[in-house]
Amino acid sequence: MTTAAAGGGGDLSPAQVTRSLLAHYASSMAIGLAVGGFVPLIAVTLEARQVDTVMIGINSAMTSLGVLMIAPYATVFVRRFGASPAMVAGLLLTALSALAMAFIDNIWAWMVLRFLIGAGVSIHWVVSETWMNAIVSERRRGLVMSIYITSIASGFALGPIILTLIGTQGPAPFVTIAAITALTALPLALIRKLAPPLALETKGSVIRLAREAPTIFAAVLTVGLIDAAFFTFLPIYGIRIGMPSATAVTLLTAVFAGNVALQIPLGWLADRVNRRGLLLVLGTICIACPGLVAWLLRADSLAAYPILFFWGGCSFGLYTVGVTMLGERYRGGELVAANAAFVMTFELANLFGPPLSGWAIEAWVPTGLMVYMACICAGFVLLSLIRGWMRARGTVG
Repeated sequence: MTTAAAGGGGDLSPAQVTRSLLAHYASSMAIGLAVGGFVPLIAVTLEARQVDTVMIGINSAMTSLGVLMIAPYATVFVRRFGASPAMVAGLLLTALSALAMAFIDNIWAWMVLRFLIGAGVSIHWVVSETWMNAIVSERRRGLVMSIYITSIASGFALGPIILTLIGTQGPAPFVTIAAITALTALPLALIRKLAPPLALETKGSVIRLAREAPTIFAAVLTVGLIDAAFFTFLPIYGIRIGMPSATAVTLLTAVFAGNVALQIPLGWLADRVNRRGLLLVLGTICIACPGLVAWLLRADSLAAYPILFFWGGCSFGLYTVGVTMLGERYRGGELVAANAAFVMTFELANLFGPPLSGWAIEAWVPTGLMVYMACICAGFVLLSLIRGWMRARGTVG
């Protein structure tokens, strides 16, 4: 384990750091757009082809499987090809796989292609977060990483908008998303010589991250479990309490909006306050919000929407602050491995989140969803308090 130095950026000038960050922000937005567009696009396309819902679910899981299988080997790709070429290859693999889906009409082939999309996304995801964390100074780390998270969230929001504009029929949506993704590989190729030294032999390990940095591990695990519950079941929760389906979808829109709008303020705050304390505050807010939202919605109050906005921003703020703390704690190849484990933890949580939250909502219709999300955050807060107490006593570093 390597403790972060106070500075960042190595021998790069401020202008070079800015160029690097802009390239990362653009490509991250494209990755967000690809994921935000493909999830509903592929689901709608397969449903129109009368594919069984179980098969649709399995097909969707292939992307996460690709991330989980490839992320541990991010250090291998960086060591073999270099940081910039590895990221460019990840983006092009994502784009080419998406393009192939426009012209191949076979469910089994689509599973392979979605696995490859996940593989491409994972390489970009791990190396991009590591690169940015490696070149920024400690005093700007939270702000820089929050802009990155905002870029991804904006891409998530743009994906469905693009589908609304160009439709979901034929090859056009696949080609459009593939083209945008491929184009953002160009600025990454142009900053090849600005890459920081990153590669060591260490592979990403979720168990190692949980052992060495349990608070950071718990933060990303929590946001992954909550994120999956939001995206999968929040509209269903609205429908089950009597909201029209079109209105129920707007619950998720409020969460999306908060996610996009609040990451930069939270990143700015993370550079000015104790980050562990900020995680604790965010976790506590996320315990209170589910019950408050449930009560306001049952009272048929529009006041639930500002709470959803705030809740969405604070819940994903756990990721923003967590990845900032990761860069504070690790350096070099250790940071690549730690970031790979961070990404793998998030994807594992996204895999287990839907069945767990689905079980909760069926066990206690519909209140179980809100209880589930409050309990997940309560577990995180409890762990954080225990770690803080142990740190105060000097029993942990």
